Amino acid sequence: MTPDTLPSLRFRRPPRPSRRYQVVLAVLLIAVVVTVGGFALDQLTRTSVTVDVNGSVRQFRTRAETVREVLDDAQVALDPEDAVQPDLDTRLSSGITITVRRAHVLALDVDDELRRVRTQMTHPLDILAEQRVHVSKYDVLRIDGRDYSVEHLEGQTWKQTPQAIQVLRSATVKVVDGERQLIVHTTQADVGRALDSAGVMLYLADAVSPDLSSPVYDGLVIEIARSVPVTVVADGRQLHTRALGPTVGDALAAIGLALIGQDYTQPPGTARLEPDTIIRLVRVTEKVIVEQEAIPFSTVYRPDPSLPETQERIVQEGTAGLRERQVRERYEDGQIVRRTVQHERVMQPPVPRLIVYGTRPQSYFPATASPTAFAVQLPFDNGTGP
Repeated sequence: MTPDTLPSLRFRRPPRPSRRYQVVLAVLLIAVVVTVGGFALDQLTRTSVTVDVNGSVRQFRTRAETVREVLDDAQVALDPEDAVQPDLDTRLSSGITITVRRAHVLALDVDDELRRVRTQMTHPLDILAEQRVHVSKYDVLRIDGRDYSVEHLEGQTWKQTPQAIQVLRSATVKVVDGERQLIVHTTQADVGRALDSAGVMLYLADAVSPDLSSPVYDGLVIEIARSVPVTVVADGRQLHTRALGPTVGDALAAIGLALIGQDYTQPPGTARLEPDTIIRLVRVTEKVIVEQEAIPFSTVYRPDPSLPETQERIVQEGTAGLRERQVRERYEDGQIVRRTVQHERVMQPPVPRLIVYGTRPQSYFPATASPTAFAVQLPFDNGTGP
């Protein structure tokens, strides 16, 4: 038959597969059936479980027989502090849910030792108890940067595990404040903050021993010497302040007012400082000056028989002299209170004024007297006459 005479493809009979092809096809079919059947049989023999790890849920089927084996198959590594429900040795049952809760990690600082802790606890006191850390009622717990007293924590719920806990150990110290004594339990590191946390008020002039920056330790004794209010009058000003004695001089030294040279105070520097004392600081200065003064001249009288009794004559004019003195002047608060002559000398002596006076008696013969009368009055008349 020629191609033109062959029946169309529509009516042609398909060629029969070869025997070899039929054998291969049969083998493949059997393999598929066995595989599918084996898989189905395997699934039928597995247990369906759900694993919840901190909220991350996975479901699968397993041939494991216990919870431990399931977690091993699921590559869920456990730490000793992790919590697993049900127990690891529990045998599986279909539909079981395995819950894994990872332990929380936090930093625990106790007695200068910092360690990393894993725990299922949430309350700080439970965590410390679990870690066998003893705390007293005066200790302070610093939780995530915030301080809590043990008493406060005992009555408080805690919903979330903290990230850091620091135990601040308390120390018992005695404060001697004059006649008053105070027992203080403190977690502060130094004396200044310990007194502040205890409500002990200090004035700037108060003295504290040991000093405010000293470390606090159990059994420490802190002594406070209290300053007293005083009024200081000095250098033209009046100062109301507080000062520490025991004497007036000590108080001024503490304030920073020093006595210089011959300065003095009222009351004296050795006097005991009492509250509300008024202290007057007197500034004393001295200076030496040189001054000159005139020395007045004197007048000297000398008799001169050549002059009648009623006459005088200046023979020499007087001249004043010159005296020089060294004088020490004392000033208190700027006011002169004393002058003391230390040395003096005459630079130029004075020249006296010289006056002569007459000593010659005047005549006993008055102008109108007669010779006879004169003779009678002569004291040496011997009666012979001329």
